[in-house]
Amino acid sequence: MSQEKPKKSLINATLAGFVAGATEILIMQPTDVIKTRYQSIRVASHYQQGTLQAFRQVWTEEGFRAFYRGTAPVLCIVGPRISLQYLGLTFYKPIFEKMEGSIIPQHSSAGLAGVCTGITQAVTLVTPLEMLKVRQQTDMMNEAHQRKYHGLINTASLVIRQEGFGALYSGLMATVVRQSWGLLVKFSAYTEIKAFFERTSNDPTQPLSPWKHMVSGGLANVLVGVLNSPPDVVKTRMQDDGKLYRSTWQCIVSMAKNEGFLSFFRGSWLRVIRIAPGGAIQFSCYEAVSHYLDHTNAWTRQN
Repeated sequence: MSQEKPKKSLINATLAGFVAGATEILIMQPTDVIKTRYQSIRVASHYQQGTLQAFRQVWTEEGFRAFYRGTAPVLCIVGPRISLQYLGLTFYKPIFEKMEGSIIPQHSSAGLAGVCTGITQAVTLVTPLEMLKVRQQTDMMNEAHQRKYHGLINTASLVIRQEGFGALYSGLMATVVRQSWGLLVKFSAYTEIKAFFERTSNDPTQPLSPWKHMVSGGLANVLVGVLNSPPDVVKTRMQDDGKLYRSTWQCIVSMAKNEGFLSFFRGSWLRVIRIAPGGAIQFSCYEAVSHYLDHTNAWTRQN
């Protein structure tokens, strides 16, 4: 009979998620800026000579700081989004595990936990903060080397004043799909790959090596990068400045009709480059911090 694993602390899961998310963002943010610009129909034409040339252009024309445009909204997201991601896995997964085999299929608890977590993320803070991030990242300098948006508060106030408060929730449906479908793929893949390493380990009672968490997180995010690209592209189009679409459905139909099926995968390999290493960093960091906090709490209780 297998020994039941101790239940994880929700506070530790939230704290570890925040540290993991912030670490990943600070390392991988430059690739996210280039990915977002490739997805934007308004500014993608500025980058026609490949990804490396795009990095050179941004560096030459705008300087190093341009690679971290939109970082403030993303770091504001990291608390609720990444922490909610692991909090959701810790909170929702045990609920669905009790239903496996009777109400829901076996091995589906992680995926369903991801769906619930993704919906929670999208309808709270992720959609408006992602919208502000997109506006900042696609804000190109004019001939006078000036930008329209300056900082998180300025961007939010300009959007609300010029377009109304509802504009902050542009692309809500695409964000809900991106978050829920993305976390379904991520949680399911990560859980299964991690379980494989645990089954083949010489000593299943010992924590997995950091490299195994990195491989599990990296491979899971390769799948996310490809399979979750269409809602990510639609989300960017809906949130871009001067968007051409009245609704998410019109955006989808217009892209399919005028640009073809492959337009839904615009920047997808950049997205893989962005989130595959990010997943490796995030999951390994999360597991390390979570293990440290759980171990510290256990030691404190014993003493």
